[in-house]
Amino acid sequence: MYQTRRAIPNRQGTHQASSTAFVYVGLFFSMLVFIAFTSAVYFAFSTLFGSLPIPRVAHAAQIQRHAQVNLNIVINQPGMQKDWPGYAPNHLVVPANSLVTVTLRDYDLGDTPLPTNSPFTKVQGTVGSGATVDGRAYSSLLPEKVAHTFTISQLHINVPLPGDAPKGAAYDTITFTFHTGKAGTYTFQCFDPCGTGSTGWMGPMMTKGYMVGTLTVQ
Repeated sequence: MYQTRRAIPNRQGTHQASSTAFVYVGLFFSMLVFIAFTSAVYFAFSTLFGSLPIPRVAHAAQIQRHAQVNLNIVINQPGMQKDWPGYAPNHLVVPANSLVTVTLRDYDLGDTPLPTNSPFTKVQGTVGSGATVDGRAYSSLLPEKVAHTFTISQLHINVPLPGDAPKGAAYDTITFTFHTGKAGTYTFQCFDPCGTGSTGWMGPMMTKGYMVGTLTVQ
């Protein structure tokens, strides 16, 4: 009886140890499964969303400014040299990185022919590579039909100005638009020989305040 009673507790201890080991093994494999599942989910989300573009913070679109400039070509005004045409005003200030529309009234009518094959007969550097005179669009003029030019060599802008106006009109009206870039100071001038001297390139052609002006971009 004594030996039989000893055998029963021994079997119970073995069964309890096996049960405990089974629990630990189960927990271990459960942790492995959990880690594997978590890694798989992370990899899947990384693959999916990593290939998508990162959303950027939305900012208000920058509105491009559009400036309007009025400019004249005048002659025989008080305080001016007789028969010398000049831009008025001769200093323009416009915003940087903007559109600028110039409305130019030319009171010095009459054609002063440009040399044959002159590059200044074509409109260049403006929006659409064109201009309008009294509402009529044009992109170039015949050399003998040019009175003046509005030229900014540094910005590659050139607009030939016709010398004809509607019958009875004291001036013609030319409009054109161009883009400004970074800030700077530029020279606008005429490259049609409308000045004095035997070649027409003297006097107002080379005198600041007449057919030479300053454009400030800021």
